[in-house]
Amino acid sequence: MRILLTVHQFLPEYSTGTEVLTLTSALALKERGHTVRIVTGYPARTALSDHERFDQYEYRGIPVDRFKRSATPMGSQRNFVESEYNNLLVAEYFDRLLDVYRPDIVHFFHLMRLSASIVDVCASHQLPMVLTPTDFWFMCPTIHRHLPDGRFCEGPSENGINCLRHIVSIKKPGAPATLVNLLPDRVLAALARRSSRTPFARFQAAGHVDALNRRPSFVLSRLRRIHRILAPTKMMLDTLERRGVDSSRLIYCPYGIELPATITPPKTTSDSLRVGYIGTLAHVKGAHVLLQAVRLLPDLDIRVLIYGREADSADYALGLRQLAHGDRRVEFLGTFPSDQIGLILAQMDVLVVPSVWVENTPLVVYSAQAVGCPIIASDVGGVSEVVTHEDNGLLFPAGDPRQLALSLARLAGDRALLAQLSRRARTPKPMSVYVDELITVYRSLLDGGATRA
Repeated sequence: MRILLTVHQFLPEYSTGTEVLTLTSALALKERGHTVRIVTGYPARTALSDHERFDQYEYRGIPVDRFKRSATPMGSQRNFVESEYNNLLVAEYFDRLLDVYRPDIVHFFHLMRLSASIVDVCASHQLPMVLTPTDFWFMCPTIHRHLPDGRFCEGPSENGINCLRHIVSIKKPGAPATLVNLLPDRVLAALARRSSRTPFARFQAAGHVDALNRRPSFVLSRLRRIHRILAPTKMMLDTLERRGVDSSRLIYCPYGIELPATITPPKTTSDSLRVGYIGTLAHVKGAHVLLQAVRLLPDLDIRVLIYGREADSADYALGLRQLAHGDRRVEFLGTFPSDQIGLILAQMDVLVVPSVWVENTPLVVYSAQAVGCPIIASDVGGVSEVVTHEDNGLLFPAGDPRQLALSLARLAGDRALLAQLSRRARTPKPMSVYVDELITVYRSLLDGGATRA
């Protein structure tokens, strides 16, 4: 088969969960004799001319086509809010790529930066389509369904007003956000409906409001055109069904990983509890919650290892360093090659996953379980589908540093419990099995399943 994969960003610059999943899937498919190509987005920081937005390179033998998106006008589109989910320039490029590459099937591991417009392109070529939703881009323009006040969002309201309030609070804090929050829903909805009409239409902001208002229905309609959606968690499966996706198109399909070789954690002469964090240094991932918990335990013999790229969110990373200022127990260790994760986890007694959003299951959770590393995690989303409290880990309420501190102190003082949690680790699905499942889905669609759907 000739297989085309898409992802919102890719290696070598970006190597978090979705990117690693896309790469390992591509390599495993290639090893089976299939021809694989990847189309990826890239977060450009400056305005670019249209011809500068596309380039090609190769990564570990896989051809990669890349689109550099910035929040500026491009192609024939002046409205960059609309182009976030319906990008006509990308659609034109993707259409030409399909003519040249002629894939048998397209598998979307992410649509962000590329946009849902490429679903229409695949449909015009009568190509079978598969989606693995690794987050909530399909329903939330901020991806995370995480409100500024810390609450979880249930998704776009019928009129999209809650999304408008959320975006304004992020992009226009201060007086504009205050005004928008003071307006009743019915008033704000009326203004949003009129935003595309004269005399409002001549204002750029009005066009952006109108585009944001149209986003939920546009993306959902494209989601319903995809032939199979492989939900990695039961939480995601339930979310998609509640969004109105036909259950006949949905398949429960947890991620697979390249299982690390069995590694015995190195012996240490210290009694310190070795606590690790591995992930994106972004607010929703919750590294600050871990450091707040550590500050509540000034006398605890603990060593905290923070792995993550600080350049991804410099302001947040600076805040983390300020939280840890003067505490020699905390180390910021940057990033590491993804194939070294087994060795990195072997340096830890426990991995902390302190997410404050409705998280899918991060791949690092599976990696930790594969080497018998216990987990302390937020009791959210897909994480709590893998981590069972007091079985193979401990759970605490999301965003609660005091409860996390209690869990850390408990494990520091009860090494027998730590050993028990390690023994109860659950071996995750190997990548070889995951790719077998992907191929089964692909062949089903090529054998007529796409036509029936």
